[in-house]
Amino acid sequence: MINKTKLSRIIRIGLWAIAIVAVIAFMVKTEFWIFGVAVLGLAYMLPRLRKRNSRLFEPEQSARLRQIAFGAQATTILALAWPTHLWVVAIISIGILAIGHRTAYRMRNKPPKWLRFMTFVGLHAAFAWMFVGLFSGQPYPQAQVAMLAMALVSFELYQRLNLYSGMGIGLINLYVAATLSRDLAFAAFLLVFVGMMLAFLWRADVEDGLKDNPIVLKPVAKQKLRLLSISKTWGRFAVFASACVVGVFIFTPRFAGYPIVPPFSFQLPISAPPSAQVINPAIPLFKAEGATTTTQGEEYYAGFDQQLDLSYRGRLSDTIMMYVQSPAWSYWRGYAFDHYDGRNWSESDNTLRPYYAGRSGRFSLNFNPTGQKTFVQTFYVAHDMPNVLWAGGKPLAAFFPSRELALDTSGGIKTGEALQAGTVYSIESTNRIFEPDSLRQATGTMPEIIRSHYSQLPDTTTARTRELAESLTKDKATTYDKVIAVRDYVMNTYPYDYFPPAQPPNTDAVDQFLFVDKRGVCEHFTSAMVVLLRAAGIPARFVVGYGSGTYNAITGYYEVHANDAHAWVEVYFPGLEWVPFDPTPGWTGDPQTGPVKRWVFSDLMSGLELPSIPFGQIFQASVSAIGIVIRPLIVLAVLAGIVGGIWYGWRRWKRWTFTGYTSGLIHKDKARRQIFAAYRKAQRQLKSYRDPKQTVQEHARTTPELDALAALVDIAAYRPDAPDANMVKRAEQAVLKKPTK
Repeated sequence: MINKTKLSRIIRIGLWAIAIVAVIAFMVKTEFWIFGVAVLGLAYMLPRLRKRNSRLFEPEQSARLRQIAFGAQATTILALAWPTHLWVVAIISIGILAIGHRTAYRMRNKPPKWLRFMTFVGLHAAFAWMFVGLFSGQPYPQAQVAMLAMALVSFELYQRLNLYSGMGIGLINLYVAATLSRDLAFAAFLLVFVGMMLAFLWRADVEDGLKDNPIVLKPVAKQKLRLLSISKTWGRFAVFASACVVGVFIFTPRFAGYPIVPPFSFQLPISAPPSAQVINPAIPLFKAEGATTTTQGEEYYAGFDQQLDLSYRGRLSDTIMMYVQSPAWSYWRGYAFDHYDGRNWSESDNTLRPYYAGRSGRFSLNFNPTGQKTFVQTFYVAHDMPNVLWAGGKPLAAFFPSRELALDTSGGIKTGEALQAGTVYSIESTNRIFEPDSLRQATGTMPEIIRSHYSQLPDTTTARTRELAESLTKDKATTYDKVIAVRDYVMNTYPYDYFPPAQPPNTDAVDQFLFVDKRGVCEHFTSAMVVLLRAAGIPARFVVGYGSGTYNAITGYYEVHANDAHAWVEVYFPGLEWVPFDPTPGWTGDPQTGPVKRWVFSDLMSGLELPSIPFGQIFQASVSAIGIVIRPLIVLAVLAGIVGGIWYGWRRWKRWTFTGYTSGLIHKDKARRQIFAAYRKAQRQLKSYRDPKQTVQEHARTTPELDALAALVDIAAYRPDAPDANMVKRAEQAVLKKPTK
């Protein structure tokens, strides 16, 4: 059976575990990390500071507690290194962390002032390095300073309170890692850290209990029963904690409206004014003119430039460009071209309308007079990208680290600098869904500026192109029916080909696609539809951006790759403005923003058809998810093995052990183990087992035969020096004496 002290400790730690897991589940779901960190830190520290527990301010003598703290802090450093690939900084930080813990333990009783001064200087140097990195373009300077600060602070971990603070800093580092991680790998580090935090709390209570009542030995016969009871208790706790986590994830809504907190970005605010020119940091694809040579594996899309040349060829890579968290499916729109010269698309008007951030960092871009439902998308840039803010739906507001943004004439959002990896921003939009009936009934006056800008055709437009447009639309009564006729013709007539023939000189690209090559990529399909619609008198424009990407149902992010770069068409309907259409085969023909899903299982609850569940895909997704989680665990295991091997070799070479609190040393020496074994054997012979509440001397008073042996046990347990051979011999002789009948 478990005594009341142990049971209360298990219950207390169990409740803490449930609270930690539930709060972390809430943070993962809502990304409200600051709230979670504050709750966990304050809830644990304030009661202890209020009680003024003297042990918090005493030098910490427990080596085991320090080892657990070191493991937890090293885990947070690895969690930062995993998404940022700052492995050199991480290895250096873990090395400094180990030296810091070792030094703090050796000097815990009399901390030297020079060491504190050097730590102070080191911390300021780390922060100075962060600011240098911000201005010089270093990768993830905040993550670097978080690792180094964690390592340097370890030199100040003299007291129990300092160790608590170190664990708190680790939790902050975990928060920083969470803002950078977009896959399941973070879950592995999170679980390891939570496990070590619980072990730290448990060990701290155990250390306090041992100091209050230093009982060294436990009866052998009752040990198995105690372990069995503990396993049952923790088994029940695991089931209950799992139910709590599932409940948090199910009943916590997605915040599809106004964001709870402004997005966190690893970038200084952009001070440069917005530029009408597209600033693209990538290298362009190969331009094929009268040749068949092509390039592959690029991250650059030819459409993200001042103009789009239809003679570009090449296949984009599978590199992840950004992660998008959105409760609604959407294409991520960039901007649009309106002028076509037979070969290139460009913007005829580079005018920008500036917008300035409010006090909360919010840019109000458009009004929502109809009161339509809004949703928020958050974009996590994983690869350097152009100075364009991608957005789904119709943007109403933007949250972006800049002093100024601007809208171009096509509604594209421009900044003053290219987006760097690590940039985070949010867009609040309306999800306008246009039904076919409402589009057929769209009436109103066509603005002259729309007609002049978006009905332009070059002189290279051939007669057969105009004839095709007329034949496709002449029998259609409404603008919508004409648009659908053109879209379906282009989509169903021509196949998609990553490497169509090179465009000959002095030819019209659309004519070449429609009547000669009869195959192409999204730019050719989009160009053909826009030109055919304009030839039929319908204003249309050429839009570039990204498709929705691949949705990861486990992480809740759309993973947008380089080869998701796309082009589609927007058509103007009087009274409804611009409506998107997509003529490219293999893509959705109607790329309107989907319904907003505000709950975890919104899509599961609506229209679940059991017979059509793709079990094979579910199995593959499960295997993939397990693989993603196992990879960081393998890295942690390998690193733990390396660190453990180095530590063991050092211990064997130096023959060094921690000194101080003896409960950690009672099993280090052979002589001590022999005396304790003799004591257990004597208990079995006498069939008199010590109660866990009793000290060895109290038990000896009830069993006089153990009096001499109890004195030897106390000496072996609490004397720093190892027992000598004479003491071991006396203990063995005491056991050999025949028990009294």
